[in-house]
Amino acid sequence: MGLNPKLWNGKRVLVTGHTGFKGSWLTLILKELGAEVIGLALPPEGPRSLYVDAGISHELLSETIQDIRDEFAVRRAIEGMDPDYVFHLAAQAYVRRSLRDPLESIATNVIGTANVLKPAIASKAVLGVTIITTDKVYENLGAKEPFRETDKLGGLDPYSASKAASEIIVASMSATCNALKIPVTTVRAGNVIGGGDWGEERLVPDLVRALNGNSKLIIRNPNATRPWQFVLDCLYGYLLVAQSHMEEGGDVPNSVNFGPDESLSVTELVRLFEAAFGRTIELEESKSTFPESEWLRLDSSLARAYFGWESSFSAAQAVSQTANWYSKFESGVDAKELMRAEILKYKVGKW
Repeated sequence: MGLNPKLWNGKRVLVTGHTGFKGSWLTLILKELGAEVIGLALPPEGPRSLYVDAGISHELLSETIQDIRDEFAVRRAIEGMDPDYVFHLAAQAYVRRSLRDPLESIATNVIGTANVLKPAIASKAVLGVTIITTDKVYENLGAKEPFRETDKLGGLDPYSASKAASEIIVASMSATCNALKIPVTTVRAGNVIGGGDWGEERLVPDLVRALNGNSKLIIRNPNATRPWQFVLDCLYGYLLVAQSHMEEGGDVPNSVNFGPDESLSVTELVRLFEAAFGRTIELEESKSTFPESEWLRLDSSLARAYFGWESSFSAAQAVSQTANWYSKFESGVDAKELMRAEILKYKVGKW
């Protein structure tokens, strides 16, 4: 299965969280497919963002700057947009931030998701909804086995727990508050990397800042392994789910994992970045008391069997590709130009 631009051409697609890292990339891909993109999100956070660097606002049909915790404002906005399809990416996405302010994560990721889903599945125009959660929704007891969609949900930190809770809420509302039987799928992926992520307390942005500033990189667990995944591989999976909703309706799986077959340790990722930048970085290990899994990997066999999805990039290739993006950007190449070049290469054989 590949993407069909004819199906997407002219579709009015709502992307919540369009001011974020993945939301910015998804907006540009949807534009490449011929869709009209509508945004709903908070303003971009921090001193730097891909949304600003790449001028993503110029790619939108319209956008609404709105906190998804406001039920009535979100409902009015979505009803006024009249979208054909909804991608829900808006979230509080930082683990350490959730420890400092757990209620923010719970309200945004659980109540906010319900606020978006309720008017979406009440709309006669909406053909489907893809809800983005995370690979951290599973109860991780350290068994070192890849997680399958049928495994128990859980989460020690408030971020992971809020995302697991949102999965339960989405399943409940889809089954009982969905008179129009609009197809809804949650997609579980994490450790997504790619050019333009400037998020707080994330390894790759912190690494880039340290390399560019000739400063130390503080890491919590150098031996922790994660299934680092290239952003375009991840978003391609989301788009396959959405296209299946539009083509097949209710027969699409309710939840799907998207992740590579291999993982890399934090130290291995750092070394690949050093090679791409042509310089070394001083590491400083900082012991942390907050709960963090040593090992994490997803079983993506359902994604392969149902959607024909495969990772185009190994974990090592994803890291190298990401590092090269930042290196070119820091040398003065335009962010949107870099994004479009990567999308044009990636799309070969896929749409």
